[in-house]
Amino acid sequence: MHFGVVGQRGLPALSCGSLVAGAAVGEAVCLSGCNVRSIREVGRRRRVPDLALHAFPAIPSCVFWALFVLGSVILTPISLRAQQAPKTDAGTRGPAQRAYVEGVHLVREGQLDQAIRSFDRGLRADSGNVLLLDAIGAAYTLKGEFVTAEGFFVRGLQIDPKFVPAQKNLAITHFHLEQDDLAASEFEELARQSSESRPVADLFLGMIAAKRGEYTKAIMCSERAGSLLYQYPDAILSFADSLYQLHQPKRAELVLSRLDGLRSVSASEYVKAGVLHSELRQDNRALAAFDNAERAGASPGTLDIQRASALDRLGRTQEALEILKARVAARPDAASLNLLAHVAEKNRDLGLALQSLKMATKFEPEKEENYLDFSTFCADYENYPLALEAAEVGLEHIPNSYRLLVQKGAVLEKLARLDEAEETLRKAIALETDNSVALLSLAIVQSHAEKLQESATTLSEAINKFPNNYYMHYYLGTVLVQIEERDGAEGAIQANAEQAFRNAIRLNASFADSYYQLAKLYGRRAPKLAEADLVACLRLNPDHAPAQYTLGRLYLKAGRRAEGQALIDRFESQQQAAKLKEQNRPKIAAAQR
Repeated sequence: MHFGVVGQRGLPALSCGSLVAGAAVGEAVCLSGCNVRSIREVGRRRRVPDLALHAFPAIPSCVFWALFVLGSVILTPISLRAQQAPKTDAGTRGPAQRAYVEGVHLVREGQLDQAIRSFDRGLRADSGNVLLLDAIGAAYTLKGEFVTAEGFFVRGLQIDPKFVPAQKNLAITHFHLEQDDLAASEFEELARQSSESRPVADLFLGMIAAKRGEYTKAIMCSERAGSLLYQYPDAILSFADSLYQLHQPKRAELVLSRLDGLRSVSASEYVKAGVLHSELRQDNRALAAFDNAERAGASPGTLDIQRASALDRLGRTQEALEILKARVAARPDAASLNLLAHVAEKNRDLGLALQSLKMATKFEPEKEENYLDFSTFCADYENYPLALEAAEVGLEHIPNSYRLLVQKGAVLEKLARLDEAEETLRKAIALETDNSVALLSLAIVQSHAEKLQESATTLSEAINKFPNNYYMHYYLGTVLVQIEERDGAEGAIQANAEQAFRNAIRLNASFADSYYQLAKLYGRRAPKLAEADLVACLRLNPDHAPAQYTLGRLYLKAGRRAEGQALIDRFESQQQAAKLKEQNRPKIAAAQR
């Protein structure tokens, strides 16, 4: 893999390969130029799994940038030392230079230990030679001994604190060692010292900021790095991901597309690109990236989940199902089992979906998502006893899980065990400050238990805490309507209900049922207002059956028979279709032990 290296004093850029293979002691090239080979594992995201690659280039990826550093050292002639470091005695120059040239040759032959011994002999003859110190540091970097390499770069800077190539190498070493605070301060100092060093500094500062989640700063630094950034897959991925994180998907797509123009992108970089393409909903491009990753050396088994996810989103569920079945048969884990359950459900294989979710809970018993997925799946298909069992098993492993307690309360409500549901939800409320879901669930349980005034009180207190929760306002309106119907009271309660529905519409104008409920309150009192809200409801949800029926009846009473009858016919047809759909809906059998 070759990347352009910015030469010193206007010299043309050379490739990494030519730096090592064709080193000539008369050429002047900056020690680290402004480039490194590829900054591996930059911007490591939690959502992108580390991959164990079964094949590598001839030289392991983690040392490519060090090879560049050493190649640049090789090209910096001993004759220029007088301009960059303290002068040395002429008598010591010969042995140091011979050791230097011999070490270069040994590096080209891949004999790093012998090269280090050669550089060390040169240092014994000329202990103040900063170029030899950098060379031996770079050789240790090639061996992956970064802490040792750091020591040699530091020694060189103690001799010549202004030696910019060593400053760059030390900063890069700290970056590679994930000592981001040190690296950031060193790159910032480099940027202040030299305008020539600014693009390199910004390149690394952008990636450091992205690793820290400081995406605005990451974008600013990446933009300042200019065209240099587009020479490095790591930097492109970091920049694109920062744009994605700040909700700039079009720019992220454009930046990510620049990866296509680079040669020799690594397997792990292709995988990261594929994951980012998936998040940008470019699933065909994601699949192409995963194919490239496999060709670059990634084990096919490491790409199963990513491929299956992309295929599933593309509607190619049968292909996704086959990939996941094979993956689970060979190497089952919770992530693949959960995805298999999702894809199996889409393929109407409920038995496989249920079995997969149960297996996932056994692989990661401390992960609440496994129990939530299992319980929710069972509840969706109305097997509430099994849904309850899944939530309770999860709570045995994670007793203070807020989400599992809310799930258990919801399932208990479905089983009409309302007192237990209320008790469970109160436990959940006490666990979290952000407990809006539990508070709303409690109010719903109270209303179903005909504790309407308690439900209204719960909702009013919840709204004081979460004033922008539209559904709380909506549900308060429905509870107030029930109180009015039960007690026969009008006036203040009806006005409060109307205000609750208006608040719900103000906070979420796209929720159709708020308009329907408001129309019901207008009724005979204001038929024109009722008509307007029913029309608004059906505009948002044309299949809202109660609104179809109510507006149809309203039109018939107003003498608009054709419009009214058409709505009534739609309502009856929809009701019949819903009944058939329910009859044909698959059910989950009783709990399988």
